[in-house]
Amino acid sequence: MNDVNTRIDVRVLEYQANKLQELISEVHNCCKDRFAHEAKAFKMPQAELRCLMLFDGHKYLTGIEIAGMLEVAKSRATVIIENLEKKGLVQRSPDPNDARVKLISLTPIGQRKVREIEEFMFGLHQQLLGQIEPTQRSAVITALETLRSSMEAVKAQLTR
Repeated sequence: MNDVNTRIDVRVLEYQANKLQELISEVHNCCKDRFAHEAKAFKMPQAELRCLMLFDGHKYLTGIEIAGMLEVAKSRATVIIENLEKKGLVQRSPDPNDARVKLISLTPIGQRKVREIEEFMFGLHQQLLGQIEPTQRSAVITALETLRSSMEAVKAQLTR
């Protein structure tokens, strides 16, 4: 009898793991589509949009920090920064502590653009919540928090 329960438990776990994988993939694809829609709405490449959003909570960033956060080569980050600078969205200034380093910060135009993007994203998230029954919203948010914590725990195990 115990062997039967174990086989059932394994099959249930396999089904749930497959379903989780499928759902995460679908959510990921929806997020990619949303991001492409945002880039199109703001008439800028996704990489530039992502770069602008990195400044949330940062007065300035370095090229190396931007490259790391975007997970691109420093040379690619430099091109992105140059394009944003040409558009008047970021500016570079020398680091007072290290002449070799340039500090990148948002210009006032860049700050306004980031606010526009944030408002756009907030509106999309409000629309998303509008598709969920009000009585289910807390449960959905709690489930996503649990999923995020679980994913971070597994990631920590993988990087040991």
